[in-house]
Amino acid sequence: MLILLIVALAALTLFLFYLWIIHPDTSRREECLAFSRWDFAHRGLWDLEKGIPENSLPAFRRAAERGFAIELDVHLTRDGELVVFHDDTLTRMCGRDETVESLTWEQLSCCRLLNTDDRIPKLSEVLKLVSGRVPLLIELKLPTGDMSLCPRLRDELNTYHGQYLIESFNSLGLRWYRRNCPSVLRGQLATRYAPSQGLDALLKFLSTTLMVNCLSRPDFIAYNYQHATGLGFRLNHRLYKIPVFVWTVRSRLAYTNCQERYGAVIFENFLPEKVNTR
Repeated sequence: MLILLIVALAALTLFLFYLWIIHPDTSRREECLAFSRWDFAHRGLWDLEKGIPENSLPAFRRAAERGFAIELDVHLTRDGELVVFHDDTLTRMCGRDETVESLTWEQLSCCRLLNTDDRIPKLSEVLKLVSGRVPLLIELKLPTGDMSLCPRLRDELNTYHGQYLIESFNSLGLRWYRRNCPSVLRGQLATRYAPSQGLDALLKFLSTTLMVNCLSRPDFIAYNYQHATGLGFRLNHRLYKIPVFVWTVRSRLAYTNCQERYGAVIFENFLPEKVNTR
């Protein structure tokens, strides 16, 4: 009987510890929920049939003009410029097997997106174009342990008067923001990854289960809606009632289902019927 009691207490202790590990920051739930009425155009309102590539100035202009909030990605160049680009390398979008972080802004400015006339924009250009008309959801692209992007982004956004949130898969970047810019709403990006080996597998497991929340203590979760079934996600969503931003929704049917179950929807390849108004 004593052994069973000890085992039960140990199991309860472990479960409570697990709840503490995955606990988000719930103190600003209402602030996050205010963004839930927006639909976020994934990498802008791009349309290749119209010659508008993702993460381009025309894509952002189109989204802002139509009243959609904007999701975008930010890298730091070798010479310290903030640029808006998604991939780890330039291969898919620009046909160059190099990373943004390895090149200077001058070198990047020569690249064109998917053989269009559009180049990789600076974040400052995007901020000037949007000018607070719609909220921005800014993903921090941190491919290594170097957090130099974070203070540079903080300084850039200090003079921006529009609404914005930040998000990242990298919980260390979110922890930096939690410590240095506590007023900025931050979101933990996560999904279920394909099987892998070694340390990389452990990191992916911690991310999928949202155990990285112990570092980031996010204000909201940005999760792949197709994989939103794990215990960590369900506890954050149902128990802690943390706001959920789901990505990337590519059909009206999935959009309707996600609207009914979650908060903000990050979409692409179609136009939601209801356009947001401020």
